[in-house]
Amino acid sequence: MTPSSVLPWAKIDSFAGNASSPTLTEYRPCPICGSLQSQILLTLDDFQFFSDSTTIPKRVQIQQVQCKNCHALYLNPSYTPIGFRYLFAEAGQSYGSIVGRPHEQVEWLTRKGLLGEAAVFLDAGCYDGRFLSFLPKRTRRIGVDIDAPAILRGREKYGTEGIEFIQGAFEDFECPVKPDVISMIHVLEHLCNPYEVLRHLHSISHPGTRLVVEVPTLEKGKTNDINGFFSVQHMTHFSMCSLGALFTRSGWEIVEREQMHGYNGYRVVVKPVQACGTAIGNIADRAKTYEYMAEWYQGLSSIAHKIELLPASDKVIIWGGGTHSEFLYHVTPLFQQFPDRLYVIVDSDPLKQGKSWRGVPILSPEVLKGYTWKDELLVISSYGGQDEIADSAAKLGIPAVYVTKLYERVSVY
Repeated sequence: MTPSSVLPWAKIDSFAGNASSPTLTEYRPCPICGSLQSQILLTLDDFQFFSDSTTIPKRVQIQQVQCKNCHALYLNPSYTPIGFRYLFAEAGQSYGSIVGRPHEQVEWLTRKGLLGEAAVFLDAGCYDGRFLSFLPKRTRRIGVDIDAPAILRGREKYGTEGIEFIQGAFEDFECPVKPDVISMIHVLEHLCNPYEVLRHLHSISHPGTRLVVEVPTLEKGKTNDINGFFSVQHMTHFSMCSLGALFTRSGWEIVEREQMHGYNGYRVVVKPVQACGTAIGNIADRAKTYEYMAEWYQGLSSIAHKIELLPASDKVIIWGGGTHSEFLYHVTPLFQQFPDRLYVIVDSDPLKQGKSWRGVPILSPEVLKGYTWKDELLVISSYGGQDEIADSAAKLGIPAVYVTKLYERVSVY
């Protein structure tokens, strides 16, 4: 049996070395229309990215704003290249869709006639090239990504299959040939300068090039997840209107559009046009924004009520050492309810184990095998992984009476 006394319990914020740096973020114009006028919707001060550190600054101000001119939603200040490197080092730095739905996407591209004989296909945000490996070998397959380690792995894994890799920034990479099809699947929302990226893609295209873009949109953004639609990994929070306005401004015309079923994905096909237009927003996006935020705050209310009803235990084990726990810290009363409460975190990610978050040690869930439960609580800090974690807890022999799920329902894709 594992007694409570052997776990390295700690109070929240018991680590004094975390810091911020002005090099991590910078203010920017509206990424859709270029306006400098915006209003603040949400601010989270000293938001920490993953584990504690005395040497690397990991805390920034997360601020979501809405453009007063075109009503677009975006993160401002945004992360600098240094900020990306420091803040997301423990989360993977690729802009690409790592897991994705390659089979569905290839079938969709085939059905739309975008994978013809001898076509040149460029995947912008290719990560290690996994998606490209599913494309027909008759297609000339090229991938570009800023993530140098991922590009290296891709060359080692798929280079012998004829896939070409380019490591570089999307704003200025050099492509050896003008592609017939360019894909950016769940990439554009991660970019600081989507306008400059789309202009560069325009410059390397020919009149028959088709660009396929998919992003999550405000229209399907309502969720009970405390992380919400305003993901801290997303620089721009598109609506269908703001995405269309960005295409107009950057010299692209929408040919086809489709709201994907079962998840928040808006997929469009665009073609290059000679003249760039003006990005004109839709004031209806303001009402949609308030409707989304009302739904998000209702979700926070449900979580707060659940936390309020938790037993007043002196010790709590948090299962989950990622971004969800940081949101729990900022937007719920869990860590402020009892200032003297002690915590331990368990997480199945080996990269997190042995580190700490806000002073709380992160251990392997295996330490809970045979654990002697008394008055402690186990709180699951995950949205999409909530049920999987609950199953893992049961397999470790943790009685369900000690396990707290924060969500009554989970909608994942």
